[in-house]
Amino acid sequence: MHINVIVQQMAKLFLILCLGAVLAKIELLDVHTKQKLTKLLLYVTTPMMMIDAFCERMKTVELQEQADTAPGIPVGTLFLYSFLFYILLIVLAVLLVYGTGTGKKDRRLYLFMTVFGNVGFMGFPVVEAVYGSEGLFYAAILNSVFNIFVYTFGVVLMGGTSSKEGGSISETLRGIPWKKLLLTPAVLCTAVGVVIFVFRIHLPAILSDTCSTLGSLTSPLAMLVVGANLSGMKAGEMLTNMRMNIYVLLRQIALPLIFWLIIRQIVTHEVLAPTLLLLSCMPVANTTALFATEYGGNEKLASQGIFLTTLFSLVSFPLIIWICT
Repeated sequence: MHINVIVQQMAKLFLILCLGAVLAKIELLDVHTKQKLTKLLLYVTTPMMMIDAFCERMKTVELQEQADTAPGIPVGTLFLYSFLFYILLIVLAVLLVYGTGTGKKDRRLYLFMTVFGNVGFMGFPVVEAVYGSEGLFYAAILNSVFNIFVYTFGVVLMGGTSSKEGGSISETLRGIPWKKLLLTPAVLCTAVGVVIFVFRIHLPAILSDTCSTLGSLTSPLAMLVVGANLSGMKAGEMLTNMRMNIYVLLRQIALPLIFWLIIRQIVTHEVLAPTLLLLSCMPVANTTALFATEYGGNEKLASQGIFLTTLFSLVSFPLIIWICT
C-alpha cells in the first residue's frame, strides 16, 4: 500500500486518539466510563471483530479457489509463524535490554515491554486500516498466541519481581491462571473463528452482519480509550527520563528494522510479512501496567513506556513501513 494511504490512515486514528484525550480532560470519558468501555472492547466488540475476520478471510479464500488463484496460508502455518514471531521478539528483547546495560532492578520490566506490544487496542485498528480484512485475520491469530505468551512467559517474567513469589519460577508457574488463559473471550472467539474457517461454516447473514457491525466499533472505541489513558499522564515528566527515551528509539525503530531483516528471509507472503512487521512496531501493551501493579514492578516506569511508545508510534509506524516495504 502506498505510504500516503498509510499516513492518512494513521492521521485518522491519531485524530480519534486526540479526541479521546480531550473527552477525558473534560471528564466526559471519566475513569468509570473508560473501565466500562474497556470491558466492552475486551468482551464484545473485539471478539466479534475477530470472528468477522475469520469469516471474511474464508470468503476470500473461497473466491481465490473458484478463480484458481494462489491458495491462502493454512491456519496451522499461521500459528507457527505467530509463535516464531514471539520467540524472535524474546531473543531481540534480551539483546536490546542487556545490550543497553539496563539495571537489574527494572530489567524484567524492560523485557516485558519489549516483547508485548499493544496488538489488540492499537494493532487491530492499524492493521485493519492498512491491510484490510486479510491483515486483520493474521493479527487475530497472532493475538491468540499473544494471550498464551503473556499468561505464561509474561507471568514468569514479571512474577519473578514479586516479593510474595520470592522470585521462584516453580511457584510462579503454579500461579499461572490457566483457566483465565483458556477462557478469555479472545481465545474462545479465535477458536470459534478457526472452526468456522477450517470447516467452511457459513453463518446466517443476520448473524455475520451483526458480528461485522459490532466488530467495526472496535477501532474508534479502542483509540478513544488509548487517548483517554494518555491524557492522565504528565508529558513533561515522561520526557525527562533519558534512559527511557533512548529505549523508545531503539524499540520503535531499531528493533523493527532488525526484525524485518530476519523475518523477510522466512516469510515471503506479500501481506503476512508486512503485517508481522507492523505488529512488531506496536507500542508497549497496556497489560504492562496491570502486571507491574500485580507483581510489584515499577508502575511509574511502565506508564512512561506505554505513554512514550504510543506517542512515538504515530511517527514510527509510517516510517518503518516506508523504509521496509
